[in-house]
Amino acid sequence: MKYTIKALAIISIFVFCHYVMRQFWGEGWSSWLSELDNLTGILFTPAKYTFLYGPLVIAAIILFKQSKPFESIGLNSSGFINYALAAIICCTPMAIGYGFLSDELNLSIPAIITGSVYAGFFEELIFRAALFGVLFKYCRWGFVPAALISSVIFGLGHIYQGNDAISALMAVAITTVAGTWFAWLYCECGYRIWFPMWMHIFMNAAYGIFGMSGGAVGDLQGNLFKATAIVLSIVYVEMLIRRGKQREITLSKLFQCTKNGLYTQQANLN
Repeated sequence: MKYTIKALAIISIFVFCHYVMRQFWGEGWSSWLSELDNLTGILFTPAKYTFLYGPLVIAAIILFKQSKPFESIGLNSSGFINYALAAIICCTPMAIGYGFLSDELNLSIPAIITGSVYAGFFEELIFRAALFGVLFKYCRWGFVPAALISSVIFGLGHIYQGNDAISALMAVAITTVAGTWFAWLYCECGYRIWFPMWMHIFMNAAYGIFGMSGGAVGDLQGNLFKATAIVLSIVYVEMLIRRGKQREITLSKLFQCTKNGLYTQQANLN
């Protein structure tokens, strides 16, 4: 029963943050922060993320206290550099492909920070760790229901990338699948946000730097190069498993997890 209560609490707090906290943000904060960072979003973006979703992160830490600080929200520092290097390798073919397809180059530092770094960090922290991770790892939900809740909401957040009803639905569908893939990476890489975060950052950065069109849906050639990053990330995880890391997502965990000691804490990165 305690898991059900905590799950309902986390979902309720997320809904409150996602829909109600926006009403308290106010135009005054937006104008002041935008003027302070000269409309770059460098200060505005992290301030808004923190304001809107801070209560969710704090609640996850309080409700699911762990032996290591911030472990409940996937911020265990172990593997930070290794996962960054792995993500660079996985995303390099995609970036090279985008370079061949594109005839423009956008090296705006503020755009990279706000569109890639902030998006990768905060979205993985909020959707993968504080929402999906808590429901799956601590509340014993199965992977499918936990991933669906977080990934569908994540997908709906990208509906603006569609130019019409069909493309909007496709954007939601594709980003929902992407959210599920990020959730799988989160689980298989020690329940830490680092690998999905780096993948998220580098993929967004490549997309923005080379001005790829089509939003989340993309075009055929662009999607083929994007697929290389996804495939290589899966190969990387399978390599970790072959080297001794326990597989986290199995058939027994797809719809319900009920046993104590079900989850391992660390990925083997040696």
